[in-house]
Amino acid sequence: MLFWCRESGFHVFLKGLGYLICLLSVASWGWYASLPRAAVAADWSLNPDIEAMTEYNDNVLFSHVKKIDDFIARITPGIHIQGRTEKTLFSVNSLVTGEKYLDNSQLDTINTHNNVLLEHYWNPRFMTSIKGMFVKDETLEEELEAAGRPGLRRPRYRYGFDASGKYSLSDTLSLTLGGGPQYNNYPDGPYADLTSWQVYLDPAVALDPMDTVGLFINYDHADYKDSSTVKTVSASLYYRRDLSETAYFVLGGGYRYTWTEYSTLNFTYYVDPDSGLVFIVPAKKDQSSGDGGFIFNFELENDWTERFSTIAAAGREHYNSVEATSTDLTYARATFRYRWTDTISSSLRLSYDTTDEVGPGSRDNNNIRVEPYLSWALSPTVTVKMGGSYRYDREDARPKSYNIQRFRGWLNLSYNWPRLAANH
Repeated sequence: MLFWCRESGFHVFLKGLGYLICLLSVASWGWYASLPRAAVAADWSLNPDIEAMTEYNDNVLFSHVKKIDDFIARITPGIHIQGRTEKTLFSVNSLVTGEKYLDNSQLDTINTHNNVLLEHYWNPRFMTSIKGMFVKDETLEEELEAAGRPGLRRPRYRYGFDASGKYSLSDTLSLTLGGGPQYNNYPDGPYADLTSWQVYLDPAVALDPMDTVGLFINYDHADYKDSSTVKTVSASLYYRRDLSETAYFVLGGGYRYTWTEYSTLNFTYYVDPDSGLVFIVPAKKDQSSGDGGFIFNFELENDWTERFSTIAAAGREHYNSVEATSTDLTYARATFRYRWTDTISSSLRLSYDTTDEVGPGSRDNNNIRVEPYLSWALSPTVTVKMGGSYRYDREDARPKSYNIQRFRGWLNLSYNWPRLAANH
């Protein structure tokens, strides 16, 4: 698998392993330095798994200009580590995906997703959380998944962390403060590297054990290298109801304001009085603009019966795109699941995303996806899935508009090892 991609898979693995070791070292040092020695006797477990998939894709690059169809083979080994005490949770999740294209070997690649989490309750009123991540992915699929926006297929490295603390001022009033940086690097271009960070404040009031009202205030700063800077302040009032241990309902609404700073290149003409030659002199001019708008979010996850469950989400938010533009994203997404028997279940995912860009050279997108699949658990550790996906996008770019369509069909086989290396 390491020989499949244009860049060395071993290089990707080492880079991801290096960041993950760094995150683990920092988290582990802080944990052991502050916790009693009884924490060493945590309940540790190790769960590996592996997934193999074959797929047909009739428009791999999701393009209206260069349509490429191909058969793709993917293999994804993963490992999940968890340690838990009465006050502390420490977990690591790591996946590596190798992709092999039958007819277009130049698209072969290896991606990786790594996450680390450390939570600790210092006392009944105060808890802290640290989340770290390192991801190597492809911009095309990730942008389509996040916002329904097609673009160029380029490798991207993302890494960062988020630290937060939650303090209960009383039995009903709590305050959460957090934030952290994230870095996006595009080694092959043409997108601008992104350095971003955010700070958020979330005071919440528990009306009763099931109902909570809160105010989420957020500041986001996105600095695109040699391109633009986008700063967004938002505030949203929300209501949450916990229907059960796994089911919940959230409804919120508020307002955001965004400042965008960017540079344009103007040209002035200069005539040399001695030679009479005309010289063109480029001049960089800094510009800024601001815009605001209402934001909202809705989430519902519920088991309606023992067999039927749904996950639904809708909202409007500000989105920092890879094109270094300020973008409004409005979305509606739903997943319907039905369990036919103890081993066979089906699912249908629907999504609609529309984006509205601000700034020069902007483009708007309307994207629809329909994705059904069927799952069959052959045993407690082996599962087979088969499904398809249809995606349609209308891109309104100045001065032309385009329609893009894509169909995918796949067959998936996964194996989950029983809990290994557990000390309890």
